[in-house]
Amino acid sequence: MKKLNNFQGEIFFSQEPNFEDKLLMSYYSESNEAGFEETIMSSFDDLNFSTDEKKNLSSKHRKILNKYRYINQFELSSDAHKLVSEIQKCKSASIKIKAHDYGVYICLAALYSGKLPINKKIEFHFEGSPLALFPKSFLKRDPKILTHKIVFHVKENSWLSPFSTLYSHDQIKCFHLKAA
Repeated sequence: MKKLNNFQGEIFFSQEPNFEDKLLMSYYSESNEAGFEETIMSSFDDLNFSTDEKKNLSSKHRKILNKYRYINQFELSSDAHKLVSEIQKCKSASIKIKAHDYGVYICLAALYSGKLPINKKIEFHFEGSPLALFPKSFLKRDPKILTHKIVFHVKENSWLSPFSTLYSHDQIKCFHLKAA
């Protein structure tokens, strides 16, 4: 399913026995220009970037970050509900989900909703999304640590790579992997 959104992103779903990736959700974005006031450096002071990170924060990066800062929470909730439904319908006891960009936020909203089945082992692999900006209002219940696992990948060529401040969220527990 492809859906027009302010974001790009995909979610791939695989299950036992062969764990072959299947595209589950796909989002593409049309150009959406942010206003000057939304991209000035002082509007990002609350993110507590280091001096080096501030030097790397281009106007393109600020536009991307604003998409995450001003996310449509109603759409995110609806998309997460669809993902939960797909996981519940899956007959496999072991599932791997790979997501990037907006897909990561959908997965996190589903994972922290408390609605994922505890009898399924689910491993999430995320990349390309700023965890630090994930809305706290979606962190309703901690995931089941023994059955649900998050691995966060940061590729060197990713727009997110120079901004380590954005890699983590004080309430989201995950393993961080930085690739060369």
